[in-house]
Amino acid sequence: MKLIKYLLIGFISLGLTTAHAQKKDKENTLLWEISGKGLKKPSYLFGTYHFAGKDFIDTMQVLNAKLNQADAVVGELIMDNTMAAKLMPHMLMKNNFLDKLLTAEEYQLVADYLKKISSYDLKLFNSMKPAAVQVTLLQFTAPKTFTKDNPALDQYFQEYGKANGKKLLGLETVDDQAQLLFGSSLERQKELLLKMVKDEAKNKEEGQKLYDYYIAQNMKELTKLFTSTTDYSQEEMDQIIKHRNQKWIDQLPTLMQDQSLFIAVGAGHLVGKDGLIKGLQAIGYTVKPIAVN
Repeated sequence: MKLIKYLLIGFISLGLTTAHAQKKDKENTLLWEISGKGLKKPSYLFGTYHFAGKDFIDTMQVLNAKLNQADAVVGELIMDNTMAAKLMPHMLMKNNFLDKLLTAEEYQLVADYLKKISSYDLKLFNSMKPAAVQVTLLQFTAPKTFTKDNPALDQYFQEYGKANGKKLLGLETVDDQAQLLFGSSLERQKELLLKMVKDEAKNKEEGQKLYDYYIAQNMKELTKLFTSTTDYSQEEMDQIIKHRNQKWIDQLPTLMQDQSLFIAVGAGHLVGKDGLIKGLQAIGYTVKPIAVN
């Protein structure tokens, strides 16, 4: 599945933003500089939206300059042509099928929704875990601007790094993300899949608001968004955000020590009390906002 590389890691609830509010607050930017604590060169942290295309940053001269100056490009994981093959075994059920796991009524509900948004038949996905079906539905419903000629930001940054002789570093592996996405119980995955389908109108509205928040670089509203979700338990949100952030913070000091990094991860990982910005500040780094426009 070609679109697997563009997965939006984390499922979230959201609100409303305005570009006017963004321009008044210097901290409403997606680009942050990391310095101090003996670093020989500063590194840069940029929040991505996994469905946004590269054209979003075309006019951001400061951002593109920092990317060009970096010695290495860091992503949540290294994206390459082997990703889909590595993910697929994690997406499949063993000795089970969707038409057995779901009741006839539930199966039809999901099938009708999939057909409406994609024209695909759910039978094609019968051996896939409910979470894999949910991710597939997300590909068709989330606001997105990437195309074949306008690559998604995460992909673009890594392709740019590779083309320009920069190191490519991943903070976690495909297996790590596969466990996060597809590792919960089938019953819990089923519950979340059905909730997504039943809340179609709400999800569409919230998906658009998330996109609007991101494009406006409204970090305050993004922070509220990632701390107000009701679909996931606190334990689940900690697994998606807090625990991963801490693992990344444990790795970054060594990676940054002698080289300048351009770190591109989902914007939700930057914000809040458990975010990378506050986490890096807590261990002694200076992390400051950099205006990109």
